[in-house]
Amino acid sequence: MSAEDNKDEKKKKKVGFFKRAFGFKSKEEKLAEAAALKAEQQAEVDAQMAERMAAINAAALKAAREQDEAHLNEAEKARIEEQERKQAETQAKEDTKTAKRLVEEKREREETAKRKAEEDAARAKEEAEEAKRLAAEKRDREKAEAEEITRLKAAEEKAAKEAAKQAKQASEKLAKLEKLEKLEKEGAKLAKAKEVAKEIAEETAKLRAEAKAAKIAQAEEAARLKAEREQVERAAAKRRETEKLAAKQAAAEKAEAERLSAEQATRDEAKREELKAQLIKEQAEREEKARQERKVWEAEQAELLKTEREQGFLGRISKGLSKSTTQMSDNISAVFNKRKLDAEALEDLEDLLIAADFGVGPATRTAELLAKDRFDKQVTDTEIKIALADVIAEVLTPLEKPIILTGAKPEIMLFVGVNGSGKTTTLGKIAKRYTDEGKKVMMAAGDTFRAAAVEQLQIWGERAGAPVVSAPLGADASGLVYDAISRAKAEDVDILMIDTAGRLQNRTELMDELAKIVRVIKKQDDTAPHHSILVLDATVGQNALLQTEAFQKTAGITGLIMTKLDGTAKGGVLVALADKFKLPIHAIGIGERIEDLENFSAPVFAAALSGIADAVVDVS
Repeated sequence: MSAEDNKDEKKKKKVGFFKRAFGFKSKEEKLAEAAALKAEQQAEVDAQMAERMAAINAAALKAAREQDEAHLNEAEKARIEEQERKQAETQAKEDTKTAKRLVEEKREREETAKRKAEEDAARAKEEAEEAKRLAAEKRDREKAEAEEITRLKAAEEKAAKEAAKQAKQASEKLAKLEKLEKLEKEGAKLAKAKEVAKEIAEETAKLRAEAKAAKIAQAEEAARLKAEREQVERAAAKRRETEKLAAKQAAAEKAEAERLSAEQATRDEAKREELKAQLIKEQAEREEKARQERKVWEAEQAELLKTEREQGFLGRISKGLSKSTTQMSDNISAVFNKRKLDAEALEDLEDLLIAADFGVGPATRTAELLAKDRFDKQVTDTEIKIALADVIAEVLTPLEKPIILTGAKPEIMLFVGVNGSGKTTTLGKIAKRYTDEGKKVMMAAGDTFRAAAVEQLQIWGERAGAPVVSAPLGADASGLVYDAISRAKAEDVDILMIDTAGRLQNRTELMDELAKIVRVIKKQDDTAPHHSILVLDATVGQNALLQTEAFQKTAGITGLIMTKLDGTAKGGVLVALADKFKLPIHAIGIGERIEDLENFSAPVFAAALSGIADAVVDVS
């Protein structure tokens, strides 16, 4: 060992002696003890923060589970009902199409059969009339022919008789002439006899000429009559042959027509059977396609439901408030990253919260809560968020109140707010909930200034299965409300939901009109409106405070619904509203779907808006 090493060893032994004898501590030991004490204090603070965060988380998770159970039960029921409704609508449409098609086919078949029967009857009638006409013509021809033949025969007989008569006369005259000739011979000498003989000779020549001419004429007449009779008989024979051939041809044509008709009927029947088979095949394919689509839809719904269950109510609210949470968390993290909490830091915190629309009161209380335990100490962004969550829960918890029906019939709900706040959509979503619960709901389209408002409400009425009372564009809104209440009473309606025109709070004449609507309602029922709900758009920020004040004076607001929280970074305004007006908060809107109108839960909203929900882990 060298001399220097010996010297150091002696020095250490000397120091150790004084330390043990007089309790002296080295600088390193003092620093180590101070660090250990600081770590112990920090651990205590961390334990307190962890305990507080666990309490916030536990409250938020408990409230979220309660909402999830109610929400999922309603969602599952609504999903099944919606699925059954869609299936029923699809089946009804298919059944209607099929029924129409079958009715059309039946009608076509009946019309075809009727038309064919009429055509057959008309053809049979025509054939019968034609046959009757031909038979009559045949009878007439045969009668005429028979009469002609009879006439010709009679003429022949008459001619023969006339010829015989003339022959007899000629014979008699010849006999007379012969007698005269004989007399002439006997008394030729007599002059008278000569004259007589001459006359007789002339008469005889004349008679002979006449007899010859008559015989020739008789022969010609007989020949003519015979030729004419033979011609008539030939014509009759030819006609009978023609008729025979025509009848044979008609029979052949009829048989061919019947054969073609039978073949066409067979083809038509085959075509109908083929079409029927095709329709059955298409129906089966459509049903199979519908089953597959329903299967896919059910799988998608199941996956969506699974996602929602996994995400939970707290997750949905956190997602919906992500814009507000993200902006505020980023600002807090930027300002308070292990920063000492002095007066300047507290002032910065208040400014930051006021800029995030939390309002002066909640911002001041958050700063005071932090200063109470952490003033002049370093703070983290998590500690800021925990304190903020405590203040938000403190302000909002007493005002967490769903819409509770009073039992009045009809229960009258008046929805008011400025243009574009989402009144009509919110009303429609709540109406759908009530009809799903079996309530009889009626809607009144009190916005008579905007044509699209009536159409929008009618669409929601169809979705909810609720009738909509409306009036022509520009009609008196209070008169419509009066009629709607009368009709609701007459039809034993459970809930009457009245939509109103959007109006700016600084438009005196429009606010007066709203006051008139309230007076008309009270004339019908002095306890109504049982719920006067102000629908606020979160995107307007601090302007929501002015709106609430104006509508509170005019319509006696009983509760708030804030919409469009998913589309803005100004979600803190709900805290400012609650702190100033102490009005019940019924629900918040974090999306466009029916399910995105959530019942309000203060612990969940506090955890989500402050950013603490990002650290929540449900281990139950």
